[in-house]
Amino acid sequence: MIEIASNKGDIIFDPFMGVGSTGVAALELDRRFIGVELDESYFLAAKKRIEDSLAINDEQIKMPKTYKVIDEEEEMKVSDTSVAYQTVFWELDDFFRPEPHMSIAIRHFASGLQPLLKWPGGKEKELKYILPNIPSFKRYYEPFVGGGSVFMAMTANEYFINDFSTELITLYNNIATTNKDFYWYAELMDKSWKKCVKFFNDNRILVDKYLEYREERISKEELKTFVHNFCISKEGEILAILGRELASLPSIITKEMETNLFRKMSRMRELEIEKHLLPDKDLEDNIETAIKSAVYMNYRYLYNDYHIADSTPSLHSALFFFIRNYAYSGMFRYSSKGEFNVPYGGIAYNSKLMAKKLSYYRSKPLLNHFKDTKIYNLDFEEFLRRTNPTEEDFVFLDPPYDSEFSTYAQNAFTKADQERLANYMINECRAKWMMIIKNTDFIYGLYNKKGINIRTFDKEYLVSFMNRNDKKVTHLLITNY
Repeated sequence: MIEIASNKGDIIFDPFMGVGSTGVAALELDRRFIGVELDESYFLAAKKRIEDSLAINDEQIKMPKTYKVIDEEEEMKVSDTSVAYQTVFWELDDFFRPEPHMSIAIRHFASGLQPLLKWPGGKEKELKYILPNIPSFKRYYEPFVGGGSVFMAMTANEYFINDFSTELITLYNNIATTNKDFYWYAELMDKSWKKCVKFFNDNRILVDKYLEYREERISKEELKTFVHNFCISKEGEILAILGRELASLPSIITKEMETNLFRKMSRMRELEIEKHLLPDKDLEDNIETAIKSAVYMNYRYLYNDYHIADSTPSLHSALFFFIRNYAYSGMFRYSSKGEFNVPYGGIAYNSKLMAKKLSYYRSKPLLNHFKDTKIYNLDFEEFLRRTNPTEEDFVFLDPPYDSEFSTYAQNAFTKADQERLANYMINECRAKWMMIIKNTDFIYGLYNKKGINIRTFDKEYLVSFMNRNDKKVTHLLITNY
């Protein structure tokens, strides 16, 4: 029945698994298998049969484990290679939640490692489509690595990753080499984030003054004067938030503190008049946001200083890392002058600290992943020609989308580049490859060729920035196998 109804590499799903006969047959015929069984005794019997079958038929396949579900909101954790994340296998719909006794047999296990950073178009939530469709391979290649969702999730003998963004690849190299200067600067910035809370708690007069403004005991102009004088008198404390080392650099934090406090208080009052009075906790959170926004704007100012980029690359990389964590929705947008201009993410980002992620970067499993990795900063075609993946290898592609919003970290990716990519992958690439890309008539036309398989899935963006992304779009999963 399995031979008649499916092809090698397909997933066989048996929702009433019993003792696992379907699963054993599927694995023996080089299919993958998902089984569900309510009766625990049957489940345990099926699990043992499938494990025995795997052990006999393919010693290279890792034995299935009972998966540990890791909540995305928990503290950053590193799992061993037999543990998969919930978003990889279990996010079938909003109602399905795995139980501790569930197991799964699949040829390519997720590494258990999380992406390195938030990146526009990151594929963490698409792993549930990607991983079940991965073929057998030895070496892994990724020409547009971005935040590394797929690269970090994958297990392979060797990894070859590339990106045209110099800032991104510099960060990858700093992580791979455990660059001490990078970590020193990043930890100074993380300490300043904690100092913002202390500054707020030491200056509760800001809350009191806002309450006076709310109760119309002072005017808006008087509030503005108070904030101005407050920032002048507290300049030493404000600079102390940054710490001696970072405060010695060019700084706009005092000016930004004044601008952000007054703007936030004014806006809070407008909202209260339109809707209702803010609870005390919300009021405090908003003022803390203004303080942290000032610190963010100061680091954004330093990030845009090309002298720092040239003279102190480790500092510039740490600033890039900070901005990536705290910019609104992880967006990267530049002005006509070439300056990064996305604002602070807001209240939801107040409690974020970089210490967990920095600890993750220095963890043994992650560094072991990088030991087998070669990192490149090239045009995608030069990267592929130089590394020359073979028939035994796999290439994952997540290129910039065919849209007006295709500028990729200030590096335009044009229709000519899309054509160049399609030509190489279809006509020259010897490896098996998979591409995830937004569906447009242009893209579909490039890949609607003999020997190329195209499937679709829907993805809902979390943010529609300046109306440049449709909230719901159809994505293509394209393979040459």
